[in-house]
Amino acid sequence: MSRRPRRLIDIFDELQREFEEAFEGLFYGHSMWDSATGRLEPLTDVTETLDKLVVTVDLPMVRKEDIHLTVEEDYLKIEAPLERCVKYERWGIQRGCEFRSFYKILKLPTKVNPEEARAKFKSGVLSIELPKTIKGHKIKVE
Repeated sequence: MSRRPRRLIDIFDELQREFEEAFEGLFYGHSMWDSATGRLEPLTDVTETLDKLVVTVDLPMVRKEDIHLTVEEDYLKIEAPLERCVKYERWGIQRGCEFRSFYKILKLPTKVNPEEARAKFKSGVLSIELPKTIKGHKIKVE
């Protein structure tokens, strides 16, 4: 049984995939997508004030009524299907990839009160205000 020689483009595709995985692992500790489940991890920003956390999430191609949030004292889970699938004919060494939703579990830097959480969605940007359970206070330096 003879083995078919590998094409040069296949070798480069495999090297590119390995480089991308190594880069993601070095700088982020995990990938920002999962091609097996069709999920993308949305870009997020967490800002902390004395009395609350504000989490800003980019959710393009998502409808407000399709966003599902779960808030506990120390984490936030975001799930949102895309209005339409995003397909790539070539994705690394794969011959195609389809993304159908955003998904992220965010470990919060401090405990929050889930019952008082509020969220707004406008122009593809979700803003979530999470009041802290233990509020900070300023101290005057004399």
